[in-house]
This record gives sequence, C-alpha cells and structure tokens, in this order.
Amino acid sequence: MKVKTVVFLVLFLMPFCALSEKKDFRIRDPFVLVDGGRYYLYESKPWFGGNGVGVRVSTNLVDWTEKKMAMTLPKDVKAQAVWAPEVHKYKDRYYLFVTITEDKGVREIKPMNEEVDRSKLVPRGTWVFLADSPEGPFKPVKKGPVPPEELQTLDGTLYVEDGKPYMVYCHEWCQNWNGTIEYAPLSDDFSSFTAPSKKILDAKSAMKGAWVITDGPFLFRSEKSSRLYMIWSNVIKGNGYCVLVRSSESGRIAGPWTKDEILYGKDGGHGMVFRDLNGRLCLTIHQPNSSPNERMKIFTLKDNGERLVLEFNPDNK
Repeated sequence: MKVKTVVFLVLFLMPFCALSEKKDFRIRDPFVLVDGGRYYLYESKPWFGGNGVGVRVSTNLVDWTEKKMAMTLPKDVKAQAVWAPEVHKYKDRYYLFVTITEDKGVREIKPMNEEVDRSKLVPRGTWVFLADSPEGPFKPVKKGPVPPEELQTLDGTLYVEDGKPYMVYCHEWCQNWNGTIEYAPLSDDFSSFTAPSKKILDAKSAMKGAWVITDGPFLFRSEKSSRLYMIWSNVIKGNGYCVLVRSSESGRIAGPWTKDEILYGKDGGHGMVFRDLNGRLCLTIHQPNSSPNERMKIFTLKDNGERLVLEFNPDNK
C-alpha cells in the first residue's frame, strides 16, 4: 500500500515539477502580447549570440510553454546578437521589431567623447519582420534595419497616432556618448521612414544623476485622460538600472513632454505595459540587471490620468 502511494504521488507531482521549472527561466527585455485570450512572451538569447527570436505561450502569466522559434534569421545574415524583440498587432497582422547587431568583421568601439569613427562601429539597428500569426514564422520586410544604417540604433517600438504608424527607437550611446530617443513615421510596409526623425529626449537631461544610456522606449495612452505616457530605461546614480516615465500633456508624440520620474528603481528595467485578461494594467521588466540572474517580473500599475505609479510588485518592495 505504501509503495502504491509513493508511486501515485510521484506520477501525480511530476507535471507540477515540470511547470515549476518552466516558470524560472532567464530572460532580458521581456515583451508580452495579449491576443486571442492568450499571452505571448517573446525572448532572445541574453546578451550575445542567437539566431532568432523565441516565443512562449500562457493563459495565466505563470505557466509558460517551452520556447519555440518564432523567427529564424535568414541564412545569409550573420549576427553577433539578436535582442529586445517585441511584437505588435497592426491591421490584423503581426510585426516583430528586433535589434540585430550584425557580424561584418568590424569591431565595436565605445568612445569616451564625440569623436567617432563610424566605420569601426558594428552595424546595429532595428529590423522589422512580418507574420500572420503571433507565433510566426516571421519574415523580414526588408534585409536590413529600418533606421539609417550609418546610425547605431536599437530597441525600436511601434506607436500609432491618428492611424499613422511610427517607429520610436534609441540612437545608441556607444556612438554619440549621449543616447537619444527619436521617432519617425513608417511607410505602409514598415520598410522605411517617410520623413526625418525627431528627438524626444537625450539621456543626460532626464534627471540629476542620469547616465548616457537610452533603452527600451514604450508608449501607451492613459485611459483616464488624453495623456500619452512613455517609459524607458537609463542608469541613475544611487539606483542602478531603472525604468523612467514621462508624459506628453498634449497627448501627442511631438509633446511637449514632462520631466522624467523613476517608476521602478531597483536594478531592473527595459519594461513594457499591457492589460492582462482581467483588465489590470501591468508592467513587465527584467530584474536584476546582472547576468545570468535576469528574470521577468510583473507589476500592476495605477494610472489616475495624471501620473503613473506602481501599485503592486511580486517582491512586496
């Protein structure tokens, strides 16, 4: 009888052990798409390496399927890194924005001043891929980044205003020693800009103690007012890697924008915002920012139409 009981418990608990293992996986720059009653989580190999973007699926934000490939790089594209993927649904199709650092035999430099030999910078930029399903397979809308190739850019995201799609992206601090966040209108097929970029901010002017980094912009509109929020990440003295938030009082991407506040300041960042299947406003980030310990954290947010604040986080901090 005891043997049968032990066997039963082992067989009963095995699936739950597997689920527990699936919850704890390393991930940077997590992005959650809510579509068709499911959550889709996109991820790439942290830091360097990888040949595409993976996707996991969940119905409860806790138990995730094993990762499957949603996008595999074309065979003739060699990459040092594939990172910061995010998928947006637009006109019933799915657009994958992802940063690719290409391996073209040139070395990356991180200048300590504004004198930059751009020919020695590794090509890095936001590529766009397209699919008819959130699980892919995603195919490139063009071979190469959408922003100008002579610029080091990263962390492109989609924002739609008055029916017009825009790419909001970061001009890499490695190239200009003061990262910026800029935006430009996209062509109908998302393969190019239709007008020159305009700047939203530069890193150093964000607040006292801000460093030169601009990471992970994400824009969304308040449901309590016409205010447009933008979250992004920088390193702030005394806090480490942070999520900052600013808002456009006009509700337009052109601004004017308010000063930044720290939304999350405990060594975690590169966030995005979504509504869960229960209607709660949620922020997801990776935390901590140190490798190989990065994990996805989900917080609920409170928006009163004037200000965005954390309402709950899983660490009770």
